[in-house]
Amino acid sequence: MTATTKTTTGTRDPDYPRRLLLDEAFLSAELEELAQRRSGPHPVAHDHRAGPRQEAVPGVSVVVATCRGADRLATMMRSLSRQTLPAALFEVVVVCNGPDDGSMELLDRLAGLYPELTVRAVATGEASAGGARNIGLAMARRRFVTMLDDDDELEPRFLATALDHAGEGTVVLLPIVDVSPAGRREERNHLNLRISRLAGRRLPVHEAPWALGFNACKLVETSVARRFTYDPALSSGEDVVYFAHLLTVPGLTLTVPAAAEESAYLRHLSEHSVSRGSDTFDFAVRQRLECVRRLMDIELEDDAAADRARRRLVEAQMAFTARYLQDRPELREEAMEIAADQGLTRAPLHLLNKGLARDLAFLYCFAPYSDSSAVVAAKALVERGRVTDVITATMDGVRRRDPDVRAVVERWLDELVVIETRPSFAGWGDIGAYATQALAAAEERAAVKHYERMYSRALWVGSHVAAALYKLRHWTVRWSAEFSDPMRRDAQGVPRVGPFEDDDVSRRLLAGVRARGFDHELVTSCFDLVELATFVLADELIFTNANQMEYMLADYDDPRLRRLVRGKATVRHHPVPPATAYEAVDADLVLPQGCVNIAYFGSFYPSRGIGEVLVALAGLDETRRRRVRLHVFTNQPDQVREQVAVMGMAPQVHAAPYLPYLAFLNACTRFDVLLVNDVVRDPSMSINPFLPSKYSDYLGSGRAIWGLLDEGSALSAMDLDYRARVGDVVDIRRTLERIVDDLG
Repeated sequence: MTATTKTTTGTRDPDYPRRLLLDEAFLSAELEELAQRRSGPHPVAHDHRAGPRQEAVPGVSVVVATCRGADRLATMMRSLSRQTLPAALFEVVVVCNGPDDGSMELLDRLAGLYPELTVRAVATGEASAGGARNIGLAMARRRFVTMLDDDDELEPRFLATALDHAGEGTVVLLPIVDVSPAGRREERNHLNLRISRLAGRRLPVHEAPWALGFNACKLVETSVARRFTYDPALSSGEDVVYFAHLLTVPGLTLTVPAAAEESAYLRHLSEHSVSRGSDTFDFAVRQRLECVRRLMDIELEDDAAADRARRRLVEAQMAFTARYLQDRPELREEAMEIAADQGLTRAPLHLLNKGLARDLAFLYCFAPYSDSSAVVAAKALVERGRVTDVITATMDGVRRRDPDVRAVVERWLDELVVIETRPSFAGWGDIGAYATQALAAAEERAAVKHYERMYSRALWVGSHVAAALYKLRHWTVRWSAEFSDPMRRDAQGVPRVGPFEDDDVSRRLLAGVRARGFDHELVTSCFDLVELATFVLADELIFTNANQMEYMLADYDDPRLRRLVRGKATVRHHPVPPATAYEAVDADLVLPQGCVNIAYFGSFYPSRGIGEVLVALAGLDETRRRRVRLHVFTNQPDQVREQVAVMGMAPQVHAAPYLPYLAFLNACTRFDVLLVNDVVRDPSMSINPFLPSKYSDYLGSGRAIWGLLDEGSALSAMDLDYRARVGDVVDIRRTLERIVDDLG
């Protein structure tokens, strides 16, 4: 028989648990007193222990957090008294939290009723299930620990079966049976069915993340369990967040016994249980999003499998919120505002928009790929401010991934449909394959969602091809088509090469053009065809600057077509990211003090652009040069380092790879000056039709902007703090001198 002692009588110190956790001298004194009294048959000990200070005793600690549980503890204790595991191999640790309702006195009596049990209890006046479990974990003496709610029970073989399968690096998962208020058992509940499908298996924890979404029916090594704490600030979901931290433990596995008769956790369904919340906005939205925030904060050290598992847990929380909002659409904006306040930029907010899209977008190159077209398209959807279904293409192999691009637009997405085709810029067969499959995907969804508006953006022509095919079948849907750059001609003004085939897709586009009387226009490439079809069929044509529109129209002689295009044209500069995007992540930059920090983000060309800035920087007098640091974030940082080393400029120039998009936005807010340059215009081009998209990103940072300008360009008409002629090293040097004198 195991007996324990009672260290306090009469009134209880409400700060007792905190003193045990924080005051090592007090803890040692209490443990010494407890050791001296262990020989007497006392009913219950009110004590604590100091985490890892003592070697774990074999067996199991059953931790129970109870709040006003006097009417529930008897049933729970009776189930523990019936365990087939010898009483010497387990202890019961009860933490009473909140107002005193007589639970401590009841535990005294129950311990007397079951003298074979080791029952240790402590009380704290603070009502917090998570805080109480933290105290219980600190008190646990046995090698393994399991959680038990005060209104639940364990079947007789639960502890024995769990301990039989326990081991180092293993979490044991046992069955869970629901019990109705009338006493009816439901073994085929959703959770238990999932557990039963794993019977007899041992698998990495990250392969079954759903098993981490609750406290019940698990056995964990106490040394592992103590690495983490429940978050007492969470009103609910603290169990999900706590167990999600197990994803950070390398090599941790989940074991589900093949034979588990009489070994179930009995979950009583009642209004008192901590784990069953009410259907209120606070519980379903605010508390769920707080839980998501804590889950997103867990550091997983680039473990892709663990990150996927964490995302499943996040999605489960978001799905709960989505179900609540489905019947309460008027509360959706408030939910999104709370998500923004929580900083949930990278959370799957699209789940809250399920089924709401009435806008459709064909965006061949889109999130999560790192590409200027993808980034600007994401910002454009944010600017449009309407929940949208996006149909895109896989770009793996030609573009690297950057999850931050999607984070920018996440709150406006409903479905993101990815068409698995070979990415191609000019291959008509691959472009047509995407457009045909994208059209089918759109038709399937349109039958339910009844789209009202459509948006497409290209330099990747597949976007406009798919949109044109959809427009030809849905004339009432308003199509807004945006051109990122001239389509027929490249950056040097040379006609792009890319023949199109005589197939169903090209015939439909040509028929649409012919029906509107513009089939006489010369079409020799897929770029010609798509540009013309878009001009003719779209309801709105969006150009990034007026130069671009005029440059593109110069290829057409028909004044009717020019009037048609101008009549539905909108000149809209690249959208500025929302202010929250600049604060979403920390770029983790350490910048030198006492000098002017200038940043350039873009490609490196030794003979022009940033290369000319390096030459100008080298030409500064020594005093000014020492007061400047140029930070180059580029696709070729090694080449930049080699160049500056040859020039003897290494102390003044820092080269680094491109940053993820949100980190880039945050970095923009940290520098004194941001450098952007015009595309160098080919002499054959009468005007510069390009507007660097980087300018709009810089504009939202609030920092000074320096432009290297082509005369008459769109960028030259923008609001800039400093200006220099692109390609003019002398003018660039003079501008550098002004910057240093102004800011240094």
